[in-house]
Amino acid sequence: MKKRLITGLILSLILIPIISFEIFLGVFQVVMMLFVVIAASEMIRMFEKEKKFAWLPKIGIVLLTLATFFSVAGVFGDLAHNPLEANSLLSITIPLITLILFSFLVLFRNFNGVDVGKALTIINYVGLGSASLVILRFLGVRFIVFLLIITTATDVFAYLFGVRFGKHKLAPHISPKKSWEGAIAGTVFATIIASSFALFYGTFFQPGTVIGDFFNFGGQLTLLDNFSTLGETTPVWVQALIIIPITMLASIFAQIGDLVASRLKRTYNIKDFGTILPGHGGLLDRFDSVLFVAMFLTAIFLLIYRLFPTVVIL
Repeated sequence: MKKRLITGLILSLILIPIISFEIFLGVFQVVMMLFVVIAASEMIRMFEKEKKFAWLPKIGIVLLTLATFFSVAGVFGDLAHNPLEANSLLSITIPLITLILFSFLVLFRNFNGVDVGKALTIINYVGLGSASLVILRFLGVRFIVFLLIITTATDVFAYLFGVRFGKHKLAPHISPKKSWEGAIAGTVFATIIASSFALFYGTFFQPGTVIGDFFNFGGQLTLLDNFSTLGETTPVWVQALIIIPITMLASIFAQIGDLVASRLKRTYNIKDFGTILPGHGGLLDRFDSVLFVAMFLTAIFLLIYRLFPTVVIL
């Protein structure tokens, strides 16, 4: 536990400035690129518990995962760049990535249809999940914080209530320790805390104060303010009708993401995806639910932006 806490503290001290400060935006994108390479390699090692990949297909899978990541997130943009309108090349790149992957069946003797499925899992899970994190960062630090509040609160309260009150197993064939009581408590508390952050963002971080100028220099009142007309023309109670269901579903997806990772590890008989984070395991062990929630939130905010766009995005 001590090692886990120390690793978590060091990770936070490194990531918080990189995520928060505009001056480190390029560094953040480089870090995410490295994340993609390491996370894809972790999944490859997991699949190799069943069957080894040759070096060329492994390199190819990592490169295709990176290509998917760059296709969706863009390549080293700045905050003036609108990530929700930067995906016009997807109709070109995604078919090409798919064609190249299926060509592996011909190019590599021991690469078969099952391997294509494994590769697609890596490309979509790691590539799209990581790209979603980058998109949320371009939308604003508050969107990343919203995501982290959901995943952290869900995890913490699910654990606390599961240990104290858990009697009914949630998915005993995947994770015997998780309970319905814990899962419900995690979602309820995450929804309350994260929705409050989203709906009263300007109250918590008022411009003109030290903390407000640091976290809310744009003067947004809610999560959707200066992002969608919903945040600029509708009262808070109307926004609550949108934010609360989104937050609740995001918390559910956080738990599904955690269970998906557990199912994969149980299927391939591994304890952790890797060892890069002492006390946590691999990157995917720490960020499995984050990737799931990032993909969900990006899809939802993309839909909101398309239906109710605003002129300025910070």
